[in-house]
Amino acid sequence: MTVSHRERIVAAGRKQKTDKLPFGARIDVWYNYHAGHGTLPEKYKDKNIVEICRDQGAGSQLRLYSTWKVWYTNLEVKVTENPPRKTTEWRTPLGNVSMTTIFTPQEGPWIAYELDHPFKKREDYPVIEYILQNTRLTPDYTEYNRLEKIAGNDGIVMTGMASYSPMQQIMRYWIGFERFFYELHDNKAQVERLFELEKELAKQKVEILSKLPLEMIGVCSNWSDEFHTPIFMKYFVPWLKETSDYFHSIGKLTHVHADGEMKRLIPYFTETHVDIAEAWSPVPMTSVTTVELRKAWGDKVTIWGGIPATLFGPQYSDDEFDAYVKNMFKEIVPGYNFIVGMGDNLPFDGKIERVGRVAELIDKYGKLR
Repeated sequence: MTVSHRERIVAAGRKQKTDKLPFGARIDVWYNYHAGHGTLPEKYKDKNIVEICRDQGAGSQLRLYSTWKVWYTNLEVKVTENPPRKTTEWRTPLGNVSMTTIFTPQEGPWIAYELDHPFKKREDYPVIEYILQNTRLTPDYTEYNRLEKIAGNDGIVMTGMASYSPMQQIMRYWIGFERFFYELHDNKAQVERLFELEKELAKQKVEILSKLPLEMIGVCSNWSDEFHTPIFMKYFVPWLKETSDYFHSIGKLTHVHADGEMKRLIPYFTETHVDIAEAWSPVPMTSVTTVELRKAWGDKVTIWGGIPATLFGPQYSDDEFDAYVKNMFKEIVPGYNFIVGMGDNLPFDGKIERVGRVAELIDKYGKLR
């Protein structure tokens, strides 16, 4: 019986044996860039990401930011579009806050980046509290259902908490990383109040996500040592553990997008009860090798990634590429809790043919017994 890409990926997430190493490629940066510039290879001009990966012999990832609509009560939200910038202003009875983002999809990204953050001064705390207290989410599975049909058994839809867990939402979205640490020191009670409100909002997200037929749910993203270990242990681990345990109780796996430099976080990862560290980016993208990571986690965590994104670029020869991938296969023996992928994306100048080459090398050297 033929085993599908999706079945292999899920089996590895559950730490079960399958016929060969799963391969879940992510190529949206490459695809968005070339689709936006009209430079897709001729045979792929009318193909989507799943079809291209299928042609290369790989499983695929389709990214979806959220499965809900956001509604606000007792406040006004004004959005001003000035492409590629967008400014969102929340107008409340307690005052106003705003945020500007930039999004240029043809350059590769799939989500917007924050140019500033809603929090700019101490007086913004009650305003942001008011926004969170008056935010409601309702399920919207329309886009998820569309992507599921496209992915089929050739890929998997990657969605979850809209990227961030509660405290990271404050760090990354509301305040910004650098300012966050000053605020946690100077205004700890106010930051922790936002944290409690974000956890309440997260309950709505978890409830909506629990209704998806999807096997694995994203519970946090963009991990790096910027979190700092004490903050990670106090504000991240308990929530991640509780949420992962809940999803486990209803038969689902959890994953995080662990793409950054996270040497200090590695020893504490298993305390989160998260099943999969996705987008693993080894040396030279970070300071940690796959061997070191496997030694630290053993068979407790499934690793998804392992091939540096830079290796797909023209600066590396085909022989260098092959040698790296074949050596990685040796490093991850026996390989039952490993999903081959790039850390974290095929770059815009990457060679799409090397995605196919990974599939060929798996067929030749990646069989599991």
